[in-house]
Amino acid sequence: RWYTEFDKGVFALEKKTRPGRPRETRTEENVARVKRLVEDNPRMTTRQVAAEVSLPSTTVFRLLAEDLGLRNLLSVLVPHHLSESNKMQRVKCCQDLLKLFQDHGEDFLGYHLLVKDESWFYWDSAERRQVWAEPTGARFSTPRAKQTARKTMILMGFTCKPRRVSITALPAGTTTDRNTMIEYLRTTGKRFLSLKKDKIRLKDCLLMWDNARPHTATDTREFLTRRDVEPVKQSPYLPDLNLCDRFLFRKLKHLLREDEFGGHEEATLAVQRAMRR
Repeated sequence: RWYTEFDKGVFALEKKTRPGRPRETRTEENVARVKRLVEDNPRMTTRQVAAEVSLPSTTVFRLLAEDLGLRNLLSVLVPHHLSESNKMQRVKCCQDLLKLFQDHGEDFLGYHLLVKDESWFYWDSAERRQVWAEPTGARFSTPRAKQTARKTMILMGFTCKPRRVSITALPAGTTTDRNTMIEYLRTTGKRFLSLKKDKIRLKDCLLMWDNARPHTATDTREFLTRRDVEPVKQSPYLPDLNLCDRFLFRKLKHLLREDEFGGHEEATLAVQRAMRR
């Protein structure tokens, strides 16, 4: 082939550009193009990136994972950005939790710690939270879903060891208030006392929940005082220190992330089934 080219008077040794897909697609140019795209929009899927750069999805994945060293991570869901005062309160809360653990021990917390919270479960599939990011880089954040009528409020409380769970779904279109919270606590106490095994009284539980208004309302605090229930102190906007937000709800919503529900009852049954997995 080279003899033919030389015979024609062509002595250039560089390869000529030609139409069609190149044999080697993992080039520095393509790496740079892909990097610019995910830096501008880290939530792009491999297929979206592939469509932009006209490369196969498998090649784009290798460019992202091997050449750029990125991983497809879930962004941290945060309700608020913490102020300096919030951060100081957060430190104090963590110190109190550490002291609580040191005072009571792992067995006591596993047996008596009652973690309680509530969350909306949307009937439509959730917005994608996976993003391409460097393994040691800063985590991206995703805002919570907008208010909509197509959702169900689930109240949930649990102890770790042994496992006790109390689930209540509010009627469609309703949310929590102090009366709802008091009734839920009263119902949870009855449920835990009616267990055939590992019964526990509500006043023997160490209640861990956040500072939502129904939790800190005067009527709610008076109810807890009458029942001798000790709540764990929380500072504002700390979803990652509440096990429901950090562990339980995250796992449940991950299991249900691609599901769509036809209504309130269907969503409630799906949550109950997911809890039994």
